[in-house]
Amino acid sequence: MKDIHNHILFGIDDGSESLEESIQIIKEAVQNGYTDIILTPHYRSIQDFTCDNQEKKRIFKQLTQEVERQNIPVHLYLGNEVTLDGDLMKYLKTDQILTLNESRYLLLELPFHSKFAMLHELIFRLRTAGIVPIIAHPERYEYYKDLDEFQQMIQEGALMQGNIGSLYCKYGKNVQERLEEMLKRHMIHFIGSDVHHKGQTSYHRIQETAERIEKLTGSKYIAEELVDKNIEKVIQNTVIHAYKIRVPRTKFKLFVKKDR
Repeated sequence: MKDIHNHILFGIDDGSESLEESIQIIKEAVQNGYTDIILTPHYRSIQDFTCDNQEKKRIFKQLTQEVERQNIPVHLYLGNEVTLDGDLMKYLKTDQILTLNESRYLLLELPFHSKFAMLHELIFRLRTAGIVPIIAHPERYEYYKDLDEFQQMIQEGALMQGNIGSLYCKYGKNVQERLEEMLKRHMIHFIGSDVHHKGQTSYHRIQETAERIEKLTGSKYIAEELVDKNIEKVIQNTVIHAYKIRVPRTKFKLFVKKDR
């Protein structure tokens, strides 16, 4: 198993606060079958989570050295979860943010309360620059009332990463139902933990999650891709093809109460 989204790299954002906490989280992941973890600290200018690449790499080296010292059997890689804003391309050019393991893949977080007006333009600009945006936890953006715009993003070249916790009502029933529907439609390409702190991880549910994805997608192969194989392709910087999206006969609406 592999993790593509977490906040384990300590002292940078609202995630792990110390080297010791990071090691504890990594040990828990390994105990539950994880072999590879891409570390994705926030880059979010509005909260001053703006650690540059040089500092991230320094802390990453400290963490990997401790992992090696303790003989923890895991491979660590470095990236970012970048909150989308109008300066995104500048962050890339000025060495402020990292793609995932310096690959073509960039993990992006959308605003939580309203649509970003330049989103489709930025997807185009990223793809033109050879970068593939991965939209973090699309199920959590409640201002999208249906799934059509996510489908458009996929058609424009973006990929989608769901959170394990979303499947277990961590963010509410509506979010859970949205992710389940996206899985049924083959609109999710990765599953990540989005872990921030020890004692709040979802690593112990990864096998259950794989089985649940298999049931929702109707495919054991897709389940394996979401929790492992597609993340390996990110690490190796190889091409990931979007799945053929299933379109239901009845349009699926979210966050609208049904008449009783």
